[in-house]
Amino acid sequence: MGRNRWKAVKCLLLILIPMVLVLGCTAKNDEDELVEEDIEEDITLDVSAQDREILIRSENISDMVVNLYGIDNASSIIFNDMVAIALEMAEGNTLTEDVRMMIRDTVMENDQAIKEVLITDNKKIFDQLEEIILSLLSGEKSYDDHVVDISRIIEKLK
Repeated sequence: MGRNRWKAVKCLLLILIPMVLVLGCTAKNDEDELVEEDIEEDITLDVSAQDREILIRSENISDMVVNLYGIDNASSIIFNDMVAIALEMAEGNTLTEDVRMMIRDTVMENDQAIKEVLITDNKKIFDQLEEIILSLLSGEKSYDDHVVDISRIIEKLK
């Protein structure tokens, strides 16, 4: 019986050793693929994190502006060190130079990275900014995809 056991152990080892080698090598390849996928995912997350930071800053600016007297709604987008702000004024209020100065001061006090504030009450520009913001929020397009549109809006406001 001792001899039969020894033969069984040899057979079992001859089967198990190649299986361990094959499975071990296969798992290593899968791990490499997973690492590559993680790296690609991290790059995507970094880009969207930058977009998200711009969106958060833009939203904060819009919220600050809406809290000012006489403004019903505001939409803003940041481009480098500038911000374009489109307003919907409250009924009976107009966009005067005093209102513009109040908005500029508020924005620049609360976001030190902003060096220039461009303001309009043009409904078409307001709608364009809203479309860009919604596209960014939904992930439909990235910030980089909107740079040309944002540049055009800023040129109109200068």
